[in-house]
Amino acid sequence: MNFKMRKAVLLITLFLVSHNISAQKFMKKIQLKEGTVTTIKQNDLTIDYLLQVYNEKSAAHLIGDISLRVQNNEETIAEFYIDNDSTEDIYNTKIYKNYVLTFTIENNNKYLIIEPAQFGKIFALSSHGSATVGGENDLLEIEITDFQHEWGYDAPPEDPNRNYFEDINYTLKVKIKDVVKNFNFSSSEIEDHYTIELKHYSILILSDKYKDSSSLIEMVIHKKEGK
Repeated sequence: MNFKMRKAVLLITLFLVSHNISAQKFMKKIQLKEGTVTTIKQNDLTIDYLLQVYNEKSAAHLIGDISLRVQNNEETIAEFYIDNDSTEDIYNTKIYKNYVLTFTIENNNKYLIIEPAQFGKIFALSSHGSATVGGENDLLEIEITDFQHEWGYDAPPEDPNRNYFEDINYTLKVKIKDVVKNFNFSSSEIEDHYTIELKHYSILILSDKYKDSSSLIEMVIHKKEGK
């Protein structure tokens, strides 16, 4: 390898190392304390969290459950609940503005991880707020602008073969620079993983969760190669 090639390889290596170091500095892994409200500063966030672990002193139906509420300047930005008796999917990574927040348990220790929202990361988007993914010059904004719960029967009462149905219809707004597009899809379409194809990106919708007057959509956004 000649001098010019060695120099080029060295520059690329230094760039990758500095990029990785920068990303690691940005990520914050917080070991959580139980039972008290704790405040943490992270970049432009002022995080308050309350972790509750329900033990034998709690109501019988709560024993073993874990609850984590995360607020920023008194605004709730993420809530996590692990119900040991439930078979529902647990969304342990949620997005708030341009941050992803992950609740994880390692060797009985409980952690909150805060890191920048980047392409290729699976997260759950709440209907309570918009979010941004990517860097300063490569930004994609997403928001659930509408969701409608529909239920009923597919035939009149006199039809003995009628079937009950239930579905959620979503509208997802995607903004890239000054271009805004709206996409409509239903919960039944998500069952086989619904994909939204854009010129430079693809949005893979993995699952959803509807509860009362709110919803969550689990997704991952990929930037297409060479774009």
